[in-house]
Amino acid sequence: MATVIRMGGAEMARVRFALSPVYETVMALDTLLRPGVHAVHLPWVDQAKWLLEDVPHLRLLMDLLHDDTVKPSFLLPPPDARLPDLEHELRRIGSTPSSRVRAEIAGLHRARLGPLRQLAADPRSGLRAVVEALRACHAELVAPHWTRLRRVLEADITYRAGLLAAGGAERLFADLHDEVRWSDGELSVHHRRPPYAPEPLTLRGHGLVLCPSVFCWPRVAVGTRPVADGTLRYPARGVAALWHEPEPVPDALAALLGRTRAALLVALAQPATTGDLAARLDVTPAAVSQHLNVLRAACLVSSQRDGRVVLHLRTARGDNLAS
Repeated sequence: MATVIRMGGAEMARVRFALSPVYETVMALDTLLRPGVHAVHLPWVDQAKWLLEDVPHLRLLMDLLHDDTVKPSFLLPPPDARLPDLEHELRRIGSTPSSRVRAEIAGLHRARLGPLRQLAADPRSGLRAVVEALRACHAELVAPHWTRLRRVLEADITYRAGLLAAGGAERLFADLHDEVRWSDGELSVHHRRPPYAPEPLTLRGHGLVLCPSVFCWPRVAVGTRPVADGTLRYPARGVAALWHEPEPVPDALAALLGRTRAALLVALAQPATTGDLAARLDVTPAAVSQHLNVLRAACLVSSQRDGRVVLHLRTARGDNLAS
């Protein structure tokens, strides 16, 4: 089955990229609930599963996320900025209309159990508890790693935006995820699991927000009942290397490129700054810059500025050479 998103000229003109701290928090909790589904994050799970003992209202939050096939959309507001502040997203969740809260809870398997019944009976008070729990979970699960996570997410946006500029929607969506297809103005998401709402989705002139995510791996998710912009959330590039120590440098690669350049190429399976690489390889930033210039000239590495920071990441050619 597939969810089909019909996108005319107005919708295509409003395609944008954004990140969502609250979505990463929700999906971090989903990873703890279903670690086998999100197996790439098992090294993180081993550390994180002990961190939530003192989180207030945790059972309420876990009951909201218990269903594997659907999550309440009020927990997942589409980002209204490229990088919304966590507190801004929490305020949006806390201001969800009571009628919408009740309607979405009614479709959950645990709707009749105590915490969700209480939330449906008193949405205003219940949402304050949800926000408090999400804030505490973010502090424990996501905030300690946010700098690294954000670099991965920002590098993905830079890469995808380049594809969109170079080849339009066809080039962008061809490389997004193996469940995503683009054809004749329609974006289809071919679900491996039954979707919550498989009918065609019309954006009604609103845009589509493309949200790379670390913790949603390996799945792609569509906001099937948007009240404004639609959302398509997908795994960011480089997630697989996020929690693992750098791989040893293959001797053959070192013989071809030199050991330092080979080590840089291996390290750049996930995005990093010049300073990150210098500290990791115990060489000077100036030396890293010189080696990166050579790797860029060979189209093995790309570099993109994000504010005051320049992020480096392997290109597809670099991936092929390092694999």
